Amino acid sequence: MKRITLFVAVLLFASFVVVVAKSTYLTSFNTLYGTDNKILDTCSTCHNSGYALNPYAVDFNTKRLQTGSATMGLQACEMMDSDHDGYTNIAEIEALTFPGNPASSLPVEETTWGQVKALFQ
Repeated sequence: MKRITLFVAVLLFASFVVVVAKSTYLTSFNTLYGTDNKILDTCSTCHNSGYALNPYAVDFNTKRLQTGSATMGLQACEMMDSDHDGYTNIAEIEALTFPGNPASSLPVEETTWGQVKALFQ
């Protein structure tokens, strides 16, 4: 019984350390882009579900390792389109959509026939 209790305690502590350590990336993201207390202030910015990384997080991690800095890694990803939805990561971040989720992209503006005709007058 003592072994099981010790194992569970170690497992819980290890999980806590991983979550606390990785949250510094979210803090760096929020500081750089001013997204604190906004929709992007969540683990979903980089994770699909659980610990699985989305395409934006994979690109960020690659750039972070190359540059040696979380902030520089984030900046190096700005002009990329990690989720291949046709919008750069920075455009999605500025629009408060998730750069690692192709289902979350910029809204398409509706154009009326009058607006189209006005272009050719």
